[in-house]
Amino acid sequence: MGILKSVTPDGRQMILNVRRESIVMMEDSVLSYTFDRAGRLVGAFLENKNYRRSLDNQILEKASGAQPGLAGRLRRMLPPREVEALENRAYAFARDVPARLREPLPVEFAEALARIHAYSYARLEREREQFHKLYRPVSILPPDQYLALYLQATEGCSYNECTFCGLYRDRRFHAKTAAEFRAHAQNVRAFFGDGITLRRTLFLGDANALILPQAQLLELFDVIHAAFEIVPRDLAGAARREWEDAHPIHFHGIYSFIDAFTTRRKTAQDFAALAERGLRRVYIGLESGDPALLKFLGKPNQPEDVQSLVVHLKTGGVAVGIIILIGAGGAEYHAGHVRETVRLVNALPLDQEDVIYFSELVDYPGSTYAARASAAGIRALSPAELRQQEQQMRDGFVFADKARAPKISYYDLREFVY
Repeated sequence: MGILKSVTPDGRQMILNVRRESIVMMEDSVLSYTFDRAGRLVGAFLENKNYRRSLDNQILEKASGAQPGLAGRLRRMLPPREVEALENRAYAFARDVPARLREPLPVEFAEALARIHAYSYARLEREREQFHKLYRPVSILPPDQYLALYLQATEGCSYNECTFCGLYRDRRFHAKTAAEFRAHAQNVRAFFGDGITLRRTLFLGDANALILPQAQLLELFDVIHAAFEIVPRDLAGAARREWEDAHPIHFHGIYSFIDAFTTRRKTAQDFAALAERGLRRVYIGLESGDPALLKFLGKPNQPEDVQSLVVHLKTGGVAVGIIILIGAGGAEYHAGHVRETVRLVNALPLDQEDVIYFSELVDYPGSTYAARASAAGIRALSPAELRQQEQQMRDGFVFADKARAPKISYYDLREFVY
């Protein structure tokens, strides 16, 4: 692993960065390609646009828009012909690298390029078919888990009636047996190959896998530990570095979604047992602290259910990710959404291990939410009003210890590809 800098015959600055998790090629700081250690294209930066490639061989293009900030970013999924053209361009660039350098490549750099040279658009297309046999599919992850290794313990959502969500409408809920999950984990590892080093954490999917009975969950966690190395949670400093050096392929814990009403089924002791087996953080779709808005959104829980769940999780040693739905209920629910969400968040025992995500409502065509909003005459918030609503909530949050306050970030469902 290391960085190689060189000047090409036509005077361009070339940088090759071979890391544990990826291989990056840059030219004049205006062009770059990122590959995983197996040789798959992961992303690119070209003509001031960012590109992220999914494992089912789709590519998302992102560029700055007229409006400032993430919400104003332009996003476009490339059509197949453009996907093929970009991938052919990336691999052609990689093939030309040895001839464009002034000195012979060190062995490690030559080996990294050889892995990339073994790939092509055709091979990525074949892997797309393998990916669809492996997953059903991967609908969404939290932003800090985009590079997780996804393990599909369940397929679909056990509830699947939230009016605004269409992520799991295409499949029935299914929980894998331990034998099915063991085979799945083995197939996932084989599929990723050397590219597995790009993945830092393990994510247990789908929508709310932790709804499974505790005995069944513990069995699935044991399957995970048999297949993957997880950094022990009590290691730190030199001891942790020594452990990681001895286990070059390792993960920093298990993460998962949980629905806001699972608190009725899981105790703090249950979560403590899962934490001992590697569970580090779970993500809760709070959406709002307003009971009336939760009902409008088709959520079956009350705000106090979230408070109870968070207490159980934190007592059990598990961090939380709280997801707030900006724009939900439009102008008619705006005041109550802000007031009650701030009230609820301020009542939660959050600290620096936790994260609060603001996620803008993204209504899918033909949704129940759209029909309800239209029937109720609800006016959707403008982009400026969305930013205002988020800022009002941020301004209202009060954390007892500012030095140990949770992180607050933005969660854009439109930017997810796996």
